[in-house]
Amino acid sequence: MNSTTMIEIPTASEAMVRRLLAYHEELQALALTAPDGTVLDACETAVIKQGRDLDQQMLADAVARRIESAEKKGPRFESVRAVGPRKIAGPRVGSL
Repeated sequence: MNSTTMIEIPTASEAMVRRLLAYHEELQALALTAPDGTVLDACETAVIKQGRDLDQQMLADAVARRIESAEKKGPRFESVRAVGPRKIAGPRVGSL
């Protein structure tokens, strides 16, 4: 009988944790079913593909959370005083 562990995670992380557990199970099954001499290559290929997909999902989640947080704070602008006109260039060559 397999033992289990109960953990508490934020609700927002549940889908990612379930996805990681499913990925782990798939990788274990792949290791058991891959033909002799191909286990490492098969698992490595799966890790690269699935890892890239997981990284993209985590990145998208992190960016979405940042955007959501910024939208809750409201716009990031404040009033500034206008500065009068300033001379930004020197005299023209040959105009002296």
